[in-house]
Amino acid sequence: MKKLTLLLVGPTIMIYIGLIICKSVLITFALFYGWLLFVPLFSSIRNKQQKSNFQNRFDRQSIVVGLISGVIFLLAIYGAVTLLKDTVFDLAALRQLLMDWNFTGDKVIWLVFVLIFINPFLEELYWRNFMYRRLESKVSIAKTVVITSFFYSLYHLVSLIYIFTFPFNLIAVIPVFLAGLLWGYFKYKLQSITAPIISHILADLGIMLVYLSYIL
Repeated sequence: MKKLTLLLVGPTIMIYIGLIICKSVLITFALFYGWLLFVPLFSSIRNKQQKSNFQNRFDRQSIVVGLISGVIFLLAIYGAVTLLKDTVFDLAALRQLLMDWNFTGDKVIWLVFVLIFINPFLEELYWRNFMYRRLESKVSIAKTVVITSFFYSLYHLVSLIYIFTFPFNLIAVIPVFLAGLLWGYFKYKLQSITAPIISHILADLGIMLVYLSYIL
């Protein structure tokens, strides 16, 4: 139980150490993505009886579901921020915060690349495959989807508290949780993380378009 709890809260701890203690996006990325990548990898190596820790279907239905849901997320994110940007953001404070976190300069393009093309893969592999498989053998599918969605959204709250003004920083985590529920449902219904990954990529693209349009 302690090990499972650590696996659930580990990504949040990495985000907290990187952003709040070290105040560096680069360090945060190293800690966070290192956890998402190497924890499942080491677990797979240790549990040699599990010949295949990752099996995935890549079919037309999964692609279509991922594309449709992802486009909806992208439009919803960009549209909502476009309408509410003067209310939910303190742009001057946010720009200063990103400078404090070293999210500036020539490296921004690489950070954006990571958030769009690497982040969705590693997050979905961790939550909708690695943690999903661990939990579904212990609790119901419904609880598995809820638990993975809750801890997936938990570390987003760490950054959202500083990015948005109150109370929008707390409200903003609700769509993250709902997205986790939807991607968990896709995993269950389609027996694949193809749809969650595609949908997640487009959702993150929406976030980066907000950054490039209004914050940069």
